[in-house]
Amino acid sequence: MGLVIVYHIWPAALPGGFVGVDVFFVISGFLIVGSLVREISNSGRLDLWSFYERRIVRLLPAATLVLLVIVLGTVMLLPQSRWQSISLDVIASGLQVQNWNQAFSANSYAHATALVSPVQHYWSLAVEEQFYIFMPILLLGGVLLARKFKRAAPSACVAVLAVLTAFSFVHSIFLSVSYHDIAYFATSTRIWELGAGGLVAVLLKAGLPGRKSKLLAGWAGLAVIAFAAGTFSTSMAFPGYLALIPVMATILILCAGGQDPAPGFLSVPALLSWRPVTFIGDISYSLYLWHWPIVVFYVYFLGREPGIFHGAAIVVLSILCATLSYHFVEQRFRHVRPSSKRIQARTTWVRLRSAATFLTAAGVVVATSGSALVPWGIVEAKAQELQSLLNTREYPGAMAFDPGQEKPVPAGLPIRPEASLALKDLPMTAGDGCGVYDPAAMGPEKCVYGDPDSSRRMVIVGDSHAAQFVDPMVLAGKPAGWQIHAMVRNGCPFSAVPPADESTVYSNCSAQNQVSLQRILDLRPDLVVISGMVPRGYEQALHWKWDTPDALVKGYVDLIKPLRTAGLRVAVILDSPYPTFSVPDCVQRRGPESPQCQVARSGGDDPLQRAADQVPGVEVLDMSDYLCRQETCPAVVGNVLVYRDNHLTSTFAKSLAPVLSRKLRL
Repeated sequence: MGLVIVYHIWPAALPGGFVGVDVFFVISGFLIVGSLVREISNSGRLDLWSFYERRIVRLLPAATLVLLVIVLGTVMLLPQSRWQSISLDVIASGLQVQNWNQAFSANSYAHATALVSPVQHYWSLAVEEQFYIFMPILLLGGVLLARKFKRAAPSACVAVLAVLTAFSFVHSIFLSVSYHDIAYFATSTRIWELGAGGLVAVLLKAGLPGRKSKLLAGWAGLAVIAFAAGTFSTSMAFPGYLALIPVMATILILCAGGQDPAPGFLSVPALLSWRPVTFIGDISYSLYLWHWPIVVFYVYFLGREPGIFHGAAIVVLSILCATLSYHFVEQRFRHVRPSSKRIQARTTWVRLRSAATFLTAAGVVVATSGSALVPWGIVEAKAQELQSLLNTREYPGAMAFDPGQEKPVPAGLPIRPEASLALKDLPMTAGDGCGVYDPAAMGPEKCVYGDPDSSRRMVIVGDSHAAQFVDPMVLAGKPAGWQIHAMVRNGCPFSAVPPADESTVYSNCSAQNQVSLQRILDLRPDLVVISGMVPRGYEQALHWKWDTPDALVKGYVDLIKPLRTAGLRVAVILDSPYPTFSVPDCVQRRGPESPQCQVARSGGDDPLQRAADQVPGVEVLDMSDYLCRQETCPAVVGNVLVYRDNHLTSTFAKSLAPVLSRKLRL
């Protein structure tokens, strides 16, 4: 818990503090799997219902309380633009699938810059609970099979654990290399850590022999964990084989325990038995639940990462909440259970109580999900009105800044889209799967907009910053009957040179661009439009970098030059100014006219501009004059909210249609 809390509050001080989760998984497997195997070994059976009941009573009350407080805090303290995403996260957490929710959203470029969720830490609890749903069943299956072949039950349990652990470890290594973001959260890549702890509990019941060996093992394990916490980083292909380091270190500490012989007062077990340390151990579950939402809410109002003073305040507040939760929630529910004799007797009262526990648990999950659906529904009801507001003349958007022919902006009108709906104001490619265009899997008839029979064809290619121009291009090309082919993919600039570590991005992005290039050459469109986010944006939003400043430029040139050589007309749209904060949240908190909600115009060097300079005949469009006045870009232009995150709102992008039509001579 110490590692995790320091990492969450002061990530720069302990960049690898996330290994605390790996330590937790090993300890959890050591305790829980060890108890399951002992029960099977002693009685030859396993009371599944009693096991699941204990897990429910142990974990559900405190977890539910925190989720309900988060829902209440979200509604009271956070802007409505955050309500729906947090509501869905709360539902996923209540259903114990938050890890999969995180896995598939973490690799989604569209969600990468969304503000962090106050319940994302529930992913590790979901991994643990999923493991303990199927692990007892597998152990029972192994025991039944062992009986058939007249083998000992403990040996069967060891075999099941060993096979499962080995397969999970191999899977973790391979998935971490190709899809490291998914691998970090996936249950299948974490099973081996829990299984390793279980194997230690079964095979080394008394720890290591000899006091010296225990002393060395304990301090070596603690030193290795400290080393990993201080040197690992999220850019590594983790968990994979790297997780073996904190896992083996934790096993060394576990092996340093035991009473025969006692490890001694200078040992790590003696240190971990010190009362302040065991106090943190006692409240560790509640502390884990409470600390992260406190960090998220605190930092939201602080507006920056906490320093020493504010970080210390977060720690104190977290410990206070965890202590109250431990005594008044965890302990109250944990000890309201019948005695072991009554459980073994399987009396009618115990059976009824067990059934009531499961029914209550189901009811609590439903109630938690229902509470989360309330704020989600409020925003969704507003979203239904979004489309009906798109074509009113009172909202000139970018045309309010059109040089020489600025449109008047009526006063007193609410902005559109409403800031709480900004994240839902998406281009059409986000709703039909064309935001992840794959030429190898999609035929030439896919992702085509505008006039299906037209001979005037345009291709828009690039990442999600290119996708935001699909809607305005469809509007701009409609009078002349243009056919628009959208070949856009989130997080994949139209470049032949991938980021330095493409394994953490899309392993086939550059190869896919080559296929798209050939498809464009075969199509021979009248116009190819290319756009993409600048490297500074990629680094800030996704931590992706290119080896050198010129690498991305070369990648663009390598794909643009064949288009021009083939005689195709090519235009590039330079990237919009990049907001380093959530513009919709700022507008909700401070109002649309606040100077604090303005975005700086200077976005740095744009590789597309440099690439266009190297390839003769490429047209360049800079749209920043329609977003900005001098060096600042207001949050609202022409009564239209400009940004949804680092992308333009679809409403504002559509207001650029007349400009695009004029500049591209459509």
